[in-house]
Amino acid sequence: MCAATTRPAATAPWIIRPFTSIDRTALLRLNAGARPAVAALDETTLSGLLAFEGHHFVAVDRAGAVAGYLLSFLRESDYDDTEIRELRRRLPEPFLYICQVVVAPEYRRQRIGRAFYATMEATARRSGVRLLCCDVNTRPPNPESFAFHRRLGLAEIGSRIAGDGTAIAFLVRRW
Repeated sequence: MCAATTRPAATAPWIIRPFTSIDRTALLRLNAGARPAVAALDETTLSGLLAFEGHHFVAVDRAGAVAGYLLSFLRESDYDDTEIRELRRRLPEPFLYICQVVVAPEYRRQRIGRAFYATMEATARRSGVRLLCCDVNTRPPNPESFAFHRRLGLAEIGSRIAGDGTAIAFLVRRW
């Protein structure tokens, strides 16, 4: 896991830092509030995800409250759900797969999502990876997420039905 801490501007009321065990309860609460836009997590599922090689971050406000989280995995990790398997089939080069991003409603429009993606790009570049991937629900639709990712320059490369029956589109950005 990356040890970087990111604050996009001196006046930002939050920082991006690596996920730690003290963030578990807050992450699960945020996940529960974000469904169906993200796959459901419980303590067992989260523990399983954290066992795989990846980069996991939280946004924390000045009071120490977790405002959002990002879970990601390397192409080469042992993480093996249907989405990353499909990305491995489509993309032979190394990539970072963003599995989940959630920002609490009261923290939206504060550029936390952009900071998460900037942190991931910096992490990828340090590793020599030049491709960032994610998926976005198309059924149920998630138009806000699609618009956000398009503003960041991610392009759709295909779609499929995910392991949980959700229809998704795969998005990527190369640099």
